[in-house]
Amino acid sequence: MPPHSEKLGSMLSSTLLGRLSPSSQKSATTDTTESDAAVAALDACSIMDKGQSDLPPLPIPPLEQTLSRFQESIRPLTTDEEYERMDKAIQDFKTSGQGASLDERLREKAKECQSRSTSWLAEWWDDWAYFSHRDSSTFYVNYYFGFQDDPRMPTQTARAALLVSLALEFRQLIATRKLTPDMARNAPFCMNMYQYLFNYSRISGLKEDCAVGFPYETNNHICVVRNGKFYIFETQLDPSKPSSVLSPREIMIQLERIKKMADDDKTSVPAIGILSTGQRDQAAQDRVTLFEAHASNKTHMAKIESSMFVLCLDSTSPKTSEEFSRALWHGDGASRWFDKCFQLIVFANGRAGMNGEHSKMDATPTSRLCRYLIDEAQARALPDFRNLNAEDLYEIASALDKPLPLKFVSSAKLSKAIENAHAYFKETVDAHEMVPTEFKGYGKGLIKTFKMSPDAYVQMALQLAYYRKHGEFVATYESAATRKYRHGRTETARSCSNESKAFCLAMENEDVSLKARAAACRAAVARHAQYTAWAVDGQAVDRHLLGLRLIRNSDEAVPALFADPVFARTCRWRLSTSQISDDCFIAYGWGEVVPDGYGCAYMVKETELDFCITSLKLGSRELGNYIVEALEDMRFMFEEVRKIEKAEAAQAAMVAAAAEALSHAERSGELAMASKSMNPSSPLTTHFREGRVAVPDYALIARSPSPARPPMPAPRTSLFFQKHDPVLRTALARSAMAMAQEKYWSGIDEIAFDIGGGSGSPVPPMKVLSTSPSSSTPIPAATAGGATAATDAEAGAGERRPSSGQIVIGARPRSDSGTQRTFMAILMGEDGILSRLRSRRGTSNLSKDSSSPPTSPK
Repeated sequence: MPPHSEKLGSMLSSTLLGRLSPSSQKSATTDTTESDAAVAALDACSIMDKGQSDLPPLPIPPLEQTLSRFQESIRPLTTDEEYERMDKAIQDFKTSGQGASLDERLREKAKECQSRSTSWLAEWWDDWAYFSHRDSSTFYVNYYFGFQDDPRMPTQTARAALLVSLALEFRQLIATRKLTPDMARNAPFCMNMYQYLFNYSRISGLKEDCAVGFPYETNNHICVVRNGKFYIFETQLDPSKPSSVLSPREIMIQLERIKKMADDDKTSVPAIGILSTGQRDQAAQDRVTLFEAHASNKTHMAKIESSMFVLCLDSTSPKTSEEFSRALWHGDGASRWFDKCFQLIVFANGRAGMNGEHSKMDATPTSRLCRYLIDEAQARALPDFRNLNAEDLYEIASALDKPLPLKFVSSAKLSKAIENAHAYFKETVDAHEMVPTEFKGYGKGLIKTFKMSPDAYVQMALQLAYYRKHGEFVATYESAATRKYRHGRTETARSCSNESKAFCLAMENEDVSLKARAAACRAAVARHAQYTAWAVDGQAVDRHLLGLRLIRNSDEAVPALFADPVFARTCRWRLSTSQISDDCFIAYGWGEVVPDGYGCAYMVKETELDFCITSLKLGSRELGNYIVEALEDMRFMFEEVRKIEKAEAAQAAMVAAAAEALSHAERSGELAMASKSMNPSSPLTTHFREGRVAVPDYALIARSPSPARPPMPAPRTSLFFQKHDPVLRTALARSAMAMAQEKYWSGIDEIAFDIGGGSGSPVPPMKVLSTSPSSSTPIPAATAGGATAATDAEAGAGERRPSSGQIVIGARPRSDSGTQRTFMAILMGEDGILSRLRSRRGTSNLSKDSSSPPTSPK
């Protein structure tokens, strides 16, 4: 066990297996020569490792450049006095020799790290940015994605099974190194983070956390949580054969089993999931308490932490954007394990999303995984049990080992810890505002017609909105990926600049013309686009300054530059932002990073801009309204300036044409005739002669109405997901979901079984009444009013099978003892179920290959 992990000692749930990922990778030294040789060998035959050995190291910018750009970035955040004091501290840092000494040592460290094929920042970043922070990772580190709804309206277990199956495929692409590298302009990105996408877990520790990973070969199980109860099941029929992975239908059987086990289990079990939501020191203490409660608890926790990922089968059905976002962000706290690499979350109404742990992995690998899940699901049929008879289904189910419940054992001390964790969780949830804000006015399509970067444009809208709400300028963080370098993670793109400040002040000054405002906005957008490009190239300031602070020995004096409160304030991100541009997501967010700040996630789409604003009740909804107002004002400004410039260009062309005609007339001796026809005192004649342009007086500054949005295609009922379908959240869509699920469960009846009664009981005559096919909620077979399970061939003369949406009189409801119970008995692989079915049907053969229909029950 590496030294960093030994600090936690007994807090680790199991011996680490092979592939470790501790935060202090410096303690897990390896033979780098052999590693480089292995990577070079893989490059020759591996798709995923193509070009990885040629990636350049993360650069360290020139010290003079970093200090100059830092000084420029703090100007809009400081008073004149503060700026002068910081200017002196920067000059002293340059000339005293201390800055040069720190910079030289940092470059020596970078060379040493390069010889080990890693980054000078990687060995510090995990600890400094994540593992040493003691706040709850649930609320202040983890992030989430909400998936687009599937218009096929799948059941919870059908969608979950398909997503799990596709996640296994993606994992296999990583394991076999067949995943194509992420690219930018035909250059590969570093793929190092993908090793932490599966079978990895964060471990809470006193003062500092760590992370552990487990080898793929021996850990092919999934952890499923429902109603606060944890279960695991293997995803391979034969662990020695990687190709024996479960099919979506087999995974669905396991998930149906888990739902039944969790819903039927009325015993009280400790809600250990809530222990992952607390502050990290408290979580570490609670971990020890959990292990002390009973020896088996440590074994159960090892199963969770070594699993591929966690699947959450929630019993809730979030409908609104805020409900959906909050359910993905924190849920009920108990039906989650937030320290896992990622959690797939599927709700009772079929909606789905993902919650990701951030310490070892940024959002780009997980967003690619999620896009793979959503895109591939478009072309895959949903798993179901139709077209199967009882023996087929029983044969499939009986070949699967039943899911293993992880029965944690409680103690008085553990119960108290869980009670306290619940109290902290509720208090933190109640203290937060999370407000999704959907701006439908326009998106990147229109912004591009203004000839500006859509991301930089939105950043300026955020600056203007914040200034209008709070009347001040604050340090603003936007994440920029540095994965073009080996083991690169992120750099800070500082959004607040001298240009953005000038733009905001111009927008609030009535004396500034529209053209001047637009020019100020373009300058601010261009400046942010330039700074973002610097950040992506590793030429921004924050990571370099961090390295200079961390390379300093503890016995050295702290430079005045770093000791000044202004330095801390200008690196304190009261507005923390990041964006994705992917239409497959309908929700995205995280918490604020400082108590008096906002977390602002946004999605830049073709025809809309979506935001999610989180804060400790600072006014997230009001800030969202200011963002919408800023976007509307900016659009109005650019469209009106476009009209003005077009009118001016037309006037200039008219004047030029008239001047040319006048010049031609003078040259041809026709000036006298022209003079007679033109009044010398006419303003137009004067304008023509002097070359001045007259701007018309019509109302150029009247606010233009927003153009109608292009019609979106109607939802289709094919098996293929339509990317541009509107979000299916209307009452009509919910009714369609109810009908689709009733049709699904009716199809299950075709494997169908008894409708009630004991062995040998006669089937009572049935009367069928028509009823409405729609319902306000989905109607599974278990509660659909007692529709018969017998096929037409099995029914008596003159009897017929009732259609979906009809009520059967004389049969007991399936929720009591009918089809659903028999169906679940087969899924659970109960002994003797087939013989009981044969006895009830009066035949010893239920084979689907039988040439003659089974006889009707007497």
